[in-house]
Amino acid sequence: MTKTLVKAVTVSLLCTPFAPVHAAENGQHDQQCDYKRDWLSAACERVMRVARKGTWDLYVTGYGWHIDGFGDRRKELNPWSYGGGLGKHWTDADGNEDVLFAFAFSDSHHNFEPIGGYARQWYTKPVLGGLQAGGGFFVGFTARSDVAHYLPLPLALPIGAVRYKKASLMGTFIPRIPGLNDGDVAFFFGRYEF
Repeated sequence: MTKTLVKAVTVSLLCTPFAPVHAAENGQHDQQCDYKRDWLSAACERVMRVARKGTWDLYVTGYGWHIDGFGDRRKELNPWSYGGGLGKHWTDADGNEDVLFAFAFSDSHHNFEPIGGYARQWYTKPVLGGLQAGGGFFVGFTARSDVAHYLPLPLALPIGAVRYKKASLMGTFIPRIPGLNDGDVAFFFGRYEF
């Protein structure tokens, strides 16, 4: 499963062919991440580090708040985005995270929607025995039945979190995009770190 997750995220992030990954020995760079552009190599190395050294996570989805732009149709839309999935995270020396995840949930129209990719989160120092706030970004892909019948769609969204020890309440804001969706949505989900 780890190799499948790594392959999907690496392809989606780097848009390059993926070959089997071999861990770097003696502090050398991973040969699979040896690209002509430094930013591409750095992105690849972040993904590989999470895949090789990361800790597993469980995701549970739960609520999609249809904020505005939906008019009278808001009552017909499904706010309960039940679903779940798995991921991995790697925490740096400052307590910030690189995250790979994939999950699926019931969308606004009660249809199956998968989502997956890479997130980077920066966290505050713990207070009150372990409570932290975090923020960052997510890049990846989703697919919807009502948009070209599950044609993969690239995403780049903000992400925020409130974390207490190993449990996090996370969320993102999905803005209105003319011709694609009717209004703004705040999407909330939970994560438990193993």
